[in-house]
Amino acid sequence: MHANSPVLTKGLTLLLAICCGFSVATIYYNQAMLPLIATSFDVTTAHVGQIAMLTQLGYASGLLLFVPLGDRISRRTLILAVLCLNFISLLASASAPSFTWLLVASGLLGLSGISAQVIIPAASDLSEPAQKGAVLGLMVSGLSAGGLLARTVSGVVSGWLGWRGMFALAAALDVLLFIAILTRMPVSISTSKLAYGALLKSLWGLARQHPTLRLSALKAGLVFGALNVFWGSMAALLALPPYGFSSAQAGLLGLSAIVGILLATTIGQQTRRHSQLLEWVGITTVLVAFGLIYAFGPSGWWWPILIAATFLDLGNRINQLANQTRVLALEPSATSRLNTVFMVVYFIGGALGSAAGAFASQHYGWQGQALTGAGFAGLALLITLLSGTTRKSMTS
Repeated sequence: MHANSPVLTKGLTLLLAICCGFSVATIYYNQAMLPLIATSFDVTTAHVGQIAMLTQLGYASGLLLFVPLGDRISRRTLILAVLCLNFISLLASASAPSFTWLLVASGLLGLSGISAQVIIPAASDLSEPAQKGAVLGLMVSGLSAGGLLARTVSGVVSGWLGWRGMFALAAALDVLLFIAILTRMPVSISTSKLAYGALLKSLWGLARQHPTLRLSALKAGLVFGALNVFWGSMAALLALPPYGFSSAQAGLLGLSAIVGILLATTIGQQTRRHSQLLEWVGITTVLVAFGLIYAFGPSGWWWPILIAATFLDLGNRINQLANQTRVLALEPSATSRLNTVFMVVYFIGGALGSAAGAFASQHYGWQGQALTGAGFAGLALLITLLSGTTRKSMTS
């Protein structure tokens, strides 16, 4: 609920979506820069993959520790506070004197990069029930654009200014985001009077109370893990023969997210009626992508990799929207906490995918990456199948 019940205008919706994009971009900048970072500190591909993993785990921790407060205090105040911490973390990353320092800074960067997950339930609360799917779709478009911005711009900028320069530029962008939230974000009032400890404890209660929350979070987390199997190791593989891509060239694969950005709002409009079908479509699209990578990754042809990256982003977004829309509709008075549970599991899946992808790629190349990613998506497909069968048996 918001003071004076402000209307979610198209302009405000677009602004919040843009803020989502800039916020989430901070946790993805490092992915296209991992080969440069590995060279700077003389570490292996598997070791440098820990940066992406710790950023994702930090993000999951930030979701758990901070996002529930959106039901307790003004969401604008919460966002401004974590943006300050994010700014400091980016400067620490830019000035890291050692690989260990950068690992710690990456964890803090993820911890404080959760503003978008405070904005999303705020936008959901401000929208009419019939608009929620479309609004969520636009927020996810912003998130997709953030990933596009991060992977593409960081690849290009790091080739020009180095990876330290990219982190410094990201800190400057945080200042602009701070100003936008301060001046345009509606002031919210609390929907819960629970103390902080009780608020965190209630997350477990919500997870126990809603089987849909548990299953949707698990399935979405596995598919996001599959996506990160690719993105957590893609730049390192493309730097090797037969490709020999620079960080700037690898970062251009982030343009594959354009399709997901353009279609996210349309997909969101269909989630209320066709969420189960969309789940199947999303997971199948991801599996097809890894089939392309397995068949063509070692060949040196870049265009199948671009098609696969497009399918991976689109499939993940379809699956996320289908599951997240379902979750946010479960209990209107607890949208921040429902989103917390969902996104914590989601990013734990992403962190596991980043680590598994880095290991598989270093030891088994493109085909190892493809089989690992397909394993994550295949498990999500199996759970979807079994949960659907269970529902049918309960209703028959």
